[in-house]
Amino acid sequence: MIPPRNPRASDRPGAEPEPTPSVEPRLARLAALIEEFRIEAERYFNGALAIPPEDKRVKVQHALRDLRSMSIRSAADQFRMSGLEARFNLLSESFLRRLRDREEGRGPLRPREAGQAGSRYDVEQGVVLGSGGDPQAVEALFAGLARKGAASRLDLETFRGYIARQVEEIRARTGAEQVQFRLTEEDGRVKLKAKPHGAGGAGR
Repeated sequence: MIPPRNPRASDRPGAEPEPTPSVEPRLARLAALIEEFRIEAERYFNGALAIPPEDKRVKVQHALRDLRSMSIRSAADQFRMSGLEARFNLLSESFLRRLRDREEGRGPLRPREAGQAGSRYDVEQGVVLGSGGDPQAVEALFAGLARKGAASRLDLETFRGYIARQVEEIRARTGAEQVQFRLTEEDGRVKLKAKPHGAGGAGR
């Protein structure tokens, strides 16, 4: 006589369904991939990478596709997933737009390309900025930080805003017409220093 099959817990009437595997590790991995893509995209546009990080963008797309195929029951996980997807979409759109502008000859040159054309910026000697700012000078400073591995937590637009605030604060405090920024190394750490330049402030 064949003994009766012992049903699984999920087959028994009134039994709790088997728990859905946690998606937290996959969400954490997705967040890490998006951040890697953001950093490498900025490094490419500032001359630290020779080729655009399309492979990183594709990896994020694959990770998103895998997560979409899963049944995410937790409202918190769904909210985080939506936020990460929205963040990646914005980064991807910006990346593709800047890449297209580069290919069509619009937008600023990478620092390496500017240097080949005779760049006038030496970030270690100092870059002088006024109230209007100079987009290529700011990019040169950012590229200098990126080359020294000190810009991994920044993106270019955030850096532009920071520099603009520094210029206005120093000009208002000292009466200087311009502000000089330069990169220095102290105790093995890269620092961005600023000082007033021109009338009302210290000279170079």
